[in-house]
Amino acid sequence: MGSVVEIAVMSKRRNKAKKSKAAAPKAQLDNTRVAAPVARTTVKKSSSDGSKSSARPLTFGPETYKWMGGGFALVLLGILLMAGGRGDDPTVFDADAIYSFRRITLAPIVMLVGLAGVIYGILKK
Repeated sequence: MGSVVEIAVMSKRRNKAKKSKAAAPKAQLDNTRVAAPVARTTVKKSSSDGSKSSARPLTFGPETYKWMGGGFALVLLGILLMAGGRGDDPTVFDADAIYSFRRITLAPIVMLVGLAGVIYGILKK
């Protein structure tokens, strides 16, 4: 038994040989010439002050980034509101600290409002 690398190399060689045999008769029958693809280059227009600018406008405007930033900030605030709940003694379970209004209700609502703000900012035109 050969190793995996030897088997892979042999199968590549076999596939290459099959492709070259299959392509040879077709090339003999077809005498048309095909032009090589031309590489297109884009020329960036430079402004008079020497700064580089792209040829196409940005996908999102500044107001969209403000909505997205505010939404991300609300999501992070929700995560911070959800954090904590660790007591001083690990053997004592404090249900009031873990299942408080802030962690169970307020934090998820703040995170969902933040997510809605991000979605609104992306979809807004």
